[in-house]
Amino acid sequence: MIKLIATDMDGTLLRDDKQIDKEIYELLPKFKQNNIHFVAASGRQRPSLEKSFERYLEDVTILAENGAYVVHNGEEIYASVMTKELIDFVVTEIKKLENVGILYCGKSCCYTAEPEVQENLSSPKFHYNIKLINHFDDIKEDIVKISLVDPQGASENSFPILEKVLKDKVEIAVSGFDCIDIVNKGVSKGHAIEILQKRWHIAPEESMTFGDNYNDIEMLQQAKYSFAMEHSEEGVKKCANYVAGDNNKGAVVTQIKKWINI
Repeated sequence: MIKLIATDMDGTLLRDDKQIDKEIYELLPKFKQNNIHFVAASGRQRPSLEKSFERYLEDVTILAENGAYVVHNGEEIYASVMTKELIDFVVTEIKKLENVGILYCGKSCCYTAEPEVQENLSSPKFHYNIKLINHFDDIKEDIVKISLVDPQGASENSFPILEKVLKDKVEIAVSGFDCIDIVNKGVSKGHAIEILQKRWHIAPEESMTFGDNYNDIEMLQQAKYSFAMEHSEEGVKKCANYVAGDNNKGAVVTQIKKWINI
């Protein structure tokens, strides 16, 4: 019996236009009635995820910032805070690249010095709580993730360069919308799911996960019923036990209803 369902958002539960498959809202109360935990697992920040589920927050666990920050019913379950020394090292390497934006991700807000990044992420498309800053020292809260926004294409352009110099010190992965997400070593969506599984006494054999990108691999590996989306690269599909359909056609909900009779 499946007791935990975790899904990525961008490219998975969300359509390409960033709109959520609203049929999931009909299932959330049924999950709760059947003691099934539903987890929104994303590289997005907590406020953005909560906006997507604002009427159903009691039925959804928020796994934000690629697993660096987890909240359940308003209670902080897990947070992995980056040290200033590590942040300085990462940002120094990022600034060697051209035409990229830097995003400092706290628990409740994100910060950037680039107006274009602020304008894009604060739009109704993403619903980010994000502020413009002049300097890192202007930030007064803990940072759990550093993101790089690369309009030239993160996978082909900046990721191969940064991975070589950062991989021994941090977890680095390509995320949605031309981003690279950088968190503390050992942090991942999969690690966060494992923490929740232990908390709720749920086995991987009782878990279902959905994802489409390389930052979802550890989460996919943490469940027997793991689904890579149809458009996922082969490297992601190899880490899943099943392939779901098109995120633009409600594939996540379709698979849930296929496997779970509620």
